[in-house]
Amino acid sequence: MLEDLAVPVGSPPPSGSLSSLQGVSSSLQALRPQGPSITPSLANHYRDDLVNHVRGWPAEILEKQAEKLAQEAHIMGSIQCAKVSAELKSARSIVRLTEIQATLQEQRILFLRHQIKTLEEMKSQNSFMSDDS
Repeated sequence: MLEDLAVPVGSPPPSGSLSSLQGVSSSLQALRPQGPSITPSLANHYRDDLVNHVRGWPAEILEKQAEKLAQEAHIMGSIQCAKVSAELKSARSIVRLTEIQATLQEQRILFLRHQIKTLEEMKSQNSFMSDDS
């Protein structure tokens, strides 16, 4: 089921969270019970020929197909949700990094303006002192 999911050409490789989600879903499917079983006490009262007329109806096949497709759609939706969540976290990190860089740049500009002002004051004091001599 999950092996049928192909990564389109040109898309980024699946992330670690995506592969772990696929591993978890495949292990959960392995743990799913295979069907009902009859206890030994009920087996004495069960006759296969009495229930054959309600087995193998065409609707059962369609129900199983619908259930399988619903499970696959749910798994694909979960994988897509995890992918979008990872992309959102990445975008938030990029925004935060950009905010930090902008703050640092602003601090540099303020520091340099202060340095320029200090140097101009020192220059005017020096020129003032040299005029006095």
